[in-house]
Amino acid sequence: MATIVKGTYLNAKTNEAITYDQFAFGIGQQDRLTLDESIIWHKQYLTESPEARKEWLHEWQHQYLMGNLGVSSKEADRILSLPRDKRTSEQQKAYKRANSKFSYHIVRPEDMPKAFKQTKVSLDKVIELFEQLSKAEQAKFMRIVK
Repeated sequence: MATIVKGTYLNAKTNEAITYDQFAFGIGQQDRLTLDESIIWHKQYLTESPEARKEWLHEWQHQYLMGNLGVSSKEADRILSLPRDKRTSEQQKAYKRANSKFSYHIVRPEDMPKAFKQTKVSLDKVIELFEQLSKAEQAKFMRIVK
């Protein structure tokens, strides 16, 4: 148990004083270091098939739950097999953190190939764009959408 005194707490296990600023700095530093170290896994992930990527996610979730909740491999498997509404609040929060950390360290959505952004367009705009196409492009478009 820690004791907080004027923005500093005394760690009962180590008897060391740690300030709020030191704690925030340490968390930020660890995020930077772990992100730097995970680049190799991210690059490998990008080369994997969709099936392999699912396996990567499952293995990450499994290992993360073991580490974060301090549970056995068997218990992590059991938690992962439960539907969301059957997990405890603590288990569900750990599951969400696992997915968030996987996305942050391994997937890194900002590095993934960009998919087409879906945009709602009015029918009038579609007609306007269609009319701007040449007759050959219009014919090709009609063949594609049929």
